[in-house]
Amino acid sequence: MLCELIRMFEYRWKNNEANFGLPLPRQVKGGTHVTFEILLKRKNKYIALRRPKGIPEHELPPHAADHPEGLLYFCHNLIRYGESVEKCIKRIVKAQAGVNVRKWRVVAIDSVLQEKDGQWAIIPHVIAEVDRIPEKSGKITEIVFFSKNKIPGSFAWWTRKELEEFLRKYE
Repeated sequence: MLCELIRMFEYRWKNNEANFGLPLPRQVKGGTHVTFEILLKRKNKYIALRRPKGIPEHELPPHAADHPEGLLYFCHNLIRYGESVEKCIKRIVKAQAGVNVRKWRVVAIDSVLQEKDGQWAIIPHVIAEVDRIPEKSGKITEIVFFSKNKIPGSFAWWTRKELEEFLRKYE
């Protein structure tokens, strides 16, 4: 009976509530995407990855040209259609850092409109404890450890002040 009532109910959007269809093959102006920002942590230290060419399949930040040695990144990518949050986090970290996630927690979720294309970005921020230290590779030239009290500069998408405020609030 309840299933029958649920099938009969059809919500009418009145206030631009989120309503998504199937994934599209390309990013569209004014569209929406859900992308995870994953801060790696190992034994009370955060880990940033220096990447000379940025995150694979992602754009470089505007100031990248000023840093030929590369910038510091966290793991970042899109969730796949129908994928669980846990599977998404583990997949992204394994693909981008080559390590496994032992435990994780979503600490914040941002919702912003991108100026460049009007895309609505929904961004869960995750702190993920990893099983070991990532290794350098052709795509990662340096592994940087830091704490909330000593944050390095040259992050791709974060200012030192933004990251400091974030960690003080969510650590």
